[in-house]
Amino acid sequence: MPELAELKITADYVNEMCDTISFHSIKKNPVHKGSEIEMPFHKFRITAESRGKELMLYLADEFSNKVINLQMTMGMSGHFQMVPLNEIPKHSHLVFRAHGSAALCFVDVRRFGKWKVANDWTENRGPDPTVEFEQFVHNINHHILSKDFKKPIHEVMMNQKYFNGIGNYLRAEILYRVDVDPFMPAAHAIQKYPQILDLCHDIPLQAYKLGGGSIKDWKNPYEKQPENWADFMLCYGNKNMAQTIDRTGRRFWYDPKWNN
Repeated sequence: MPELAELKITADYVNEMCDTISFHSIKKNPVHKGSEIEMPFHKFRITAESRGKELMLYLADEFSNKVINLQMTMGMSGHFQMVPLNEIPKHSHLVFRAHGSAALCFVDVRRFGKWKVANDWTENRGPDPTVEFEQFVHNINHHILSKDFKKPIHEVMMNQKYFNGIGNYLRAEILYRVDVDPFMPAAHAIQKYPQILDLCHDIPLQAYKLGGGSIKDWKNPYEKQPENWADFMLCYGNKNMAQTIDRTGRRFWYDPKWNN
């Protein structure tokens, strides 16, 4: 599943590909359960911004100051491709048709990606730790005495209410680098090892600079292999690490010494 770094890369790609292009329509694949998008503009531009695990597409009318905000999540495999109109990928579920002969396609083989017209970001997602770090820390400290933080730190780090953008591979890499018992209650772990929060800022940015991770079904929109990814991924997917299925059903990788 694409995480914070991959969403940043996705936003970069959309902004780069759409920088000089105007669009005229949106077509939804009827097999996808997502809602149709009514487009009142005859000519519009597209820009993108990421926040944690969410992406916002701004569809701006070229003849007025009106903008439609399309809030998106990528699911397990969602990514964008700019292609010629006659080469629309098979699993394209939203196709933004450009003036000329190009289209921006939201491609999602597993169909878990979602979208909706919205005024703002999802309310129950916390701040992005890379661009809203102070708010991110404040949000966690404000809730640290709640029952949520009595759960193991490795589980709480999957809760997007607090750790927006942190997912399966990022939590494994962060906790491994801190060298903290991942089964320790979250409140205790954060109070004893505050660098956990610092790495929620640093590690996603490292992953972003490397080009993100081609993890399972996610495809880098630039079709580039990440640089030095094997050197970055110290824990996740490492055959020498221990693993368990957490209460959310996700496989968690960790240092086997914590089994003792």
